[in-house]
Amino acid sequence: MLVDLINFKSPPKNNFFAPEWDYYLIESMIKDINCSSLSKFLKNKEKEILKLKAGTDGYTGLGKNSVTSRHQSYNLFDFKNKEISKLKKNILALHKIFLKKFSLTYKTFFIKGWYNILRKHEEIKPHLHGTGPDEYLGGHFCVQCNNTSTYYINPVNQLNEPVFHKSQNKIGKLTLFQNCIPHYTDIQKSDDERITIAFDLRLLQSPQFKKI
Repeated sequence: MLVDLINFKSPPKNNFFAPEWDYYLIESMIKDINCSSLSKFLKNKEKEILKLKAGTDGYTGLGKNSVTSRHQSYNLFDFKNKEISKLKKNILALHKIFLKKFSLTYKTFFIKGWYNILRKHEEIKPHLHGTGPDEYLGGHFCVQCNNTSTYYINPVNQLNEPVFHKSQNKIGKLTLFQNCIPHYTDIQKSDDERITIAFDLRLLQSPQFKKI
């Protein structure tokens, strides 16, 4: 599996109060998932998901009429779909590579997923998945897209002159990132939907998270 490792790293600090940071993302193109089939499955599932109770949209700005606002009501990895099963295996493989980069070993972890559908003129606004002491990694998989990008922002330098990694959305691209890294998307300009799968990984069992 070919990967790109992206690092937001500060230069050496010259005094005690100077800021410092060291954040990571990893990306890879996945070849064995039929994204066309997966896209059709998720679009057909939309009406069912929209019947679930709406909650927060996770600060994405997509509102209560979105599948995103139902992310707390289900776990995408409970769906019976062979392409989602393949995705889970690829997440495991990329996660293993990510840990190996830092000589880390975590034998047991848990996953919860949801998906997003963006239509013309919609966008995902800057948000992050979490900042708590047990936060771990988040992820993103492009199922269907057309000329959009996701922007991952340096968590420290995100106001005056933000430093960000621009990740061009490509069908089959899988990204893992530290959950405290804010991110957002372009405005969707295509008539075709932009469909992505998002997920969180945790080292501790939580409601709706399943062992992976």
